[in-house]
Amino acid sequence: MSVPRARPRNIRPGCRTCRVRRVKCDLGRPICGNCIRVHRECSFRLFDPEPQSAPLSRNPSPTNALIPIQEAPSPSLPDPTFLDSAFHVRVLEDIPDLLRPQFKHLLRHFALETCGTITHDSKAQSAWNTTVPQLASKHRFVKQGIFAISAMHLSRTVSSQRERKHFQDIATIHMNSGLIQYRKAIEKVTEKNSAALFTFSVMITSLAVLNTTEECSNLLQSIRKGRQSTTERDTAIEEMVRATSNMMFCFRGVLVILVPCWHTLVKGPLAPILERDWWPRPIPSSPQAIEEDNKLKNIERIWQHPGRQYEYWYDTLTVTLQRLRDSFALISLLTMDGLLIDWSAPFNWAVQTSPSFIDLLVQKKPEAWVIIAHYAILPSKIPAIWWVDDFAPSLVSAAALVIGEEMWDWIEWPASVVGVDLDSLRPRDDNEAQDVTSMTSSSGFTSSSEM
Repeated sequence: MSVPRARPRNIRPGCRTCRVRRVKCDLGRPICGNCIRVHRECSFRLFDPEPQSAPLSRNPSPTNALIPIQEAPSPSLPDPTFLDSAFHVRVLEDIPDLLRPQFKHLLRHFALETCGTITHDSKAQSAWNTTVPQLASKHRFVKQGIFAISAMHLSRTVSSQRERKHFQDIATIHMNSGLIQYRKAIEKVTEKNSAALFTFSVMITSLAVLNTTEECSNLLQSIRKGRQSTTERDTAIEEMVRATSNMMFCFRGVLVILVPCWHTLVKGPLAPILERDWWPRPIPSSPQAIEEDNKLKNIERIWQHPGRQYEYWYDTLTVTLQRLRDSFALISLLTMDGLLIDWSAPFNWAVQTSPSFIDLLVQKKPEAWVIIAHYAILPSKIPAIWWVDDFAPSLVSAAALVIGEEMWDWIEWPASVVGVDLDSLRPRDDNEAQDVTSMTSSSGFTSSSEM
């Protein structure tokens, strides 16, 4: 009895036609030289931008309401890694023909644009590009995570409100569907599914940061306009507490995968994304780092001073603050010429926060919110990443509203660093509120004398 030959793991670069013919592909785009010469269909065409808009369905729904896509000139394709791997494992095989052009667009955008905003360097991105398509072919929730985060990214690049809403609907549908399967799979984390679970966890955490930021930003916008009653203001603050706490739990969620399967993952294809052995020991060394550490250490005075009785939850604050001091020291050592060389480092503290500390956030303990306001300084150092934009100001603003004006002196430093005007968060008095109401209800301009 003959033993079937195992399929090789490595995917040889080149179009599918050249691989089938067992000839070396010159990787030419959009059609390789061999396929031009022998007049054959080249698989590289699969991911070319569509020459015409996708057709509109007569009965639009969140899943089939295709919007004509005006594609800007695409950048030249990188070495065929993600896209070729995706084609080789037939990621789009189960997508209906009517929807396939749209999902080609999402997959292409993920490969060329979104990938670089999830992984922190070229080695990590290379590992991501070659591994994720294979995981997507075996685990449907990974594929849905790809479509979700790509669609959400696209929603922030289009100018039309209709297109923006369309891509947001796609992202919501695929993320919710992926979460259902992810929650079933994570009930039993194994060596075989750990890489797929970790990959999806990274995607949902990125979207959790974005969604929390947008939710808090919308609530803050209403608060700054001064059109809310005291009850409405308190409700908005409660919503920000809920959103921030849920986001922190989402950060911690990856530990369910990393703790039991760490040694498996760091020996697998995702190792460049996970390994941090090269990080230096977090010891403040520069004058600026030492000054920052002293400012952080000073926070302990909120709960450590004569006249305040000791409570057990102070230990949680002390441990969490020490980890934050270590994170600040690490970031200072990872910053070269003002540039953070590993922009994923600021999230390490969020992943390590304990459930007991998050519970203190839920309970609106001012001490915990002062700590998280100072944490916001770290993500503010991350270079422009679409899902991190405005994250730091939202955290500081939420903290300011929770702790109240009487404690704002404790967060002046983070507020100044991330650019939050604390005065804009003060509640308006009755006269100011009436002025705002009359201005918004008036159909014309209000003169200065009327104000």
